Amino acid sequence: MTAPTGYLLTVAEVRRQLLQNASVGEPAPTAPTVALLSPAAAGNCDNGAHRVGLTFITADGETEIGPLSDIVTIADKAVNGQIACTNVALGGTLVTSRKAYLVPVAGGAAKYAATISNNTASTLTINVADASLGAEAPTVNTTVDPEILRWIDSAESRGQRVSRRAFRTQTWDLVRDAFPSCGYLEIPKPPLQTITHLKYRDTAGVLQTWDAANYVVEAPAGDFAQSGTVTLAQGISWPTTYGQAGDVQVRFVAGYGATSAVPKLLKDGCLLWIATRAAQREDLLSGSIIAKVPGTSDEIFKSFRVWPTQSHERAA
Repeated sequence: MTAPTGYLLTVAEVRRQLLQNASVGEPAPTAPTVALLSPAAAGNCDNGAHRVGLTFITADGETEIGPLSDIVTIADKAVNGQIACTNVALGGTLVTSRKAYLVPVAGGAAKYAATISNNTASTLTINVADASLGAEAPTVNTTVDPEILRWIDSAESRGQRVSRRAFRTQTWDLVRDAFPSCGYLEIPKPPLQTITHLKYRDTAGVLQTWDAANYVVEAPAGDFAQSGTVTLAQGISWPTTYGQAGDVQVRFVAGYGATSAVPKLLKDGCLLWIATRAAQREDLLSGSIIAKVPGTSDEIFKSFRVWPTQSHERAA
């Protein structure tokens, strides 16, 4: 019903596992083509030689500045003091905007001059004095790699399926055709946190919320916690249901908690799975003999596997 937000691992953690440097994200843009504005117009750019560089912006950060343009020289800003940039590079699907940085006449690092607030325009006019330029252009790429983010999601999904657990906090609906014949109802995807509600269709087919006073919730904790249960309170019996599929509906919250609460061994399993995906990009190998290293991802996930003890009986 509600999936966890964000990611189980950081891109930095994955890059360390893959022995990658910090500038593997969105590639920096190529240099724009620069010239004096045509037709000529007075402007604010200082007289002298300038160069322009660009960066890409994503929801996660900014690339390092790309290669600088050729030099464009302003002779008299009162006549023509603006710089026209064309062939402004477009970024990938994660790019939301771009920034232009201008090298001052005095030289040194390029400084912030303007923002293109989209990823579609291919032209830009710069009209700012050196004294009004902003911060220096970044030299470190802080954007994320979309392929790494996909691997992180895939690794968590793989780990949860193999271990039959919920890693980070998430909400699920358990739907059954009938109440069990015994006095307890097993809740999958440990560790169980809470039961939000227990609903059932009564003999008239009306969906009812069963009073929480009628049952006791047991939610084992710990790295290897077993499945939680909803157990009948003393002297209480399961209510009679309508007799059709999906008569019993239990909404529950499961998972270890926030990312920091997930056992480190499970995170190691995810990192190992990602490293394998990065090294092996095809289904088939030719001319190679490969042996699985003991203790790797699936073995880690299986060591956490929980085995259900209750079958899902169908309604009579």
